[in-house]
Amino acid sequence: MPLSRRTHWLRRHFDFRPRKSLGQNFLVDDLPAEQIVQAAEQFSPQRIVEVGAGLGALTIPLAARPREIIAFETDRQLCAILDWLLGDVERVQIHQTDFLKADLTKLGGPDSIVVGNLPYYITSPILEKVFQIRPRFAAMVITVQQEVGQRLQAKPGTKQYGSLTIFCRYYAAKIETLATLPPRAFWPPPQVTSQVLHMTLRGAAPEGVASENAFFTAVRSAFGYRRKTLRNSLKTSPRLDLPIEQIDAALAEAGIDGSRRGEMLDFDEFVALGNAVYHLSEAAQ
Repeated sequence: MPLSRRTHWLRRHFDFRPRKSLGQNFLVDDLPAEQIVQAAEQFSPQRIVEVGAGLGALTIPLAARPREIIAFETDRQLCAILDWLLGDVERVQIHQTDFLKADLTKLGGPDSIVVGNLPYYITSPILEKVFQIRPRFAAMVITVQQEVGQRLQAKPGTKQYGSLTIFCRYYAAKIETLATLPPRAFWPPPQVTSQVLHMTLRGAAPEGVASENAFFTAVRSAFGYRRKTLRNSLKTSPRLDLPIEQIDAALAEAGIDGSRRGEMLDFDEFVALGNAVYHLSEAAQ
């Protein structure tokens, strides 16, 4: 049965109505659902953690192979529907739990991936939670608002480029757009276009980073005042709290012209700047 027909049959049979407060927009297009499943299969995962299982558009095909599926869904009625659909499949666990509050510490690792149609209003917190799990997941295959997808993959000097871009580059070795989805690919249709992203995550910090804390302090300080030059942004930043002489010394060590703006620096330049900040802080102790 096509996904759209199954979705609407479930809606009528269970008298289900989507809740806007939970950002519920259900994928009803078979092609992107198949693309997401195929992308997930590339890693031959032994465990798949699904964010927002909804009406099972991804859960059902992902459960077709012998592996563990940990599906998170906050809506009680949706959990009941999922249990009706998949309750006899022992390797599928359905948790009526807020993903952001769930303990994922035993779920990550190189044989585990994250899949999901992410609620758009909490995309960034979900990414942050997944990225910071140790051991890290191998990959994410997710649907996000197109604007967010563009920010995650933005190039230096563009309007979309910012601290979120660098944050994702730190944790993801590769980000690809698998598909761009119009509103009609979902029920009910959202007011925005969506993207399916395939993110290969790093198993460890990027090569050459001396201190994660110093790196992100430099990044947040550089983007804190986008209209200022990099030198003035670093000087003004309460996160950095360095005298101008040390800021100039850090810029010199990193080989970066302080008259540039933070949005013009590429990832490697941020690594160099973060390392220079770290070296200065170590020398001051």
